[in-house]
Amino acid sequence: MVEVKKVEYMGWENCYKISNGKIEAVVTTDVGPRIIHFGFEGGKNVFCVVEDQAGKVGGDEWRIYGGTRLWHSPEAMPRSYFPDNHKIDFEIVENGIVLKQPTETTTFLQKTIELKFHPTEAEAYVTYKIKNKGLFEVKFAIWALSVMAPGGVEVMPIPKIDTGLLPSYPLVMWPYTKLNDHRVLWGEDFIILRQDKNCKPPFKIGYPNLDGWACYLNDGNLFIKQYKHIDGAEYPDFGCSYETYTTDFMLEMETLSPLYTVAPGKEISHLEVWQLKKVDATIENEEDVKNLILPLIKK
Repeated sequence: MVEVKKVEYMGWENCYKISNGKIEAVVTTDVGPRIIHFGFEGGKNVFCVVEDQAGKVGGDEWRIYGGTRLWHSPEAMPRSYFPDNHKIDFEIVENGIVLKQPTETTTFLQKTIELKFHPTEAEAYVTYKIKNKGLFEVKFAIWALSVMAPGGVEVMPIPKIDTGLLPSYPLVMWPYTKLNDHRVLWGEDFIILRQDKNCKPPFKIGYPNLDGWACYLNDGNLFIKQYKHIDGAEYPDFGCSYETYTTDFMLEMETLSPLYTVAPGKEISHLEVWQLKKVDATIENEEDVKNLILPLIKK
């Protein structure tokens, strides 16, 4: 049975906790939309919350806050960085809650996050929606970013497709990305990225994640994020449906929808499935992934 109740969380007075006896989430309504907490019932938050921003409201500057947020891609300043520092609308629904941000006054786009729990399993369903409330069509993709707590290890599967003499997939880098960064292991079947609290220089990559999953293991909690990569669709950032970014205080797991040209009054959506598993081990190499992680990934 899924329960939704009002709680205070880290200084935000009007939050709502969703729980099913196995897992729990906390969402903000004073700012956002944000899913600011996710974890096992009574357990640690798998997400990062930026301590000096916790509980803050109002103001014109954009704040990362932490947790999971909804953006539109491709990234641009100031378009992507519309401040979400004010109260949002919400509706408690069966097995979850719907969070709706007021229409952005600069882009005329409106963001909605729908969070629902499986009644009995450690599984959640997050539907992201963006509606064009302006007068002209706009081309964009949905971009779902989860800011993970520091100290963990991320695993991303490498696409395996036989294209003969032709290239199989692009690996996209940002200007600051260094291929010899000590935090990344370039494997045969997986890319393994370690969050390092003592390493501030940013690192980011993206690619078409044909398998549609990635995971993050931290302190025994394995967070699995799944989505559908749509073959043949146009994706932003040279074809990326998955991106990841890390710096000293967090690591971001980012999924993207295809690019859509959205007419006035129309809305697009993007679904993620979250799972949480207990894994009392560490990931050091690809064999660890094959032995510990792959058996837990739903096909």
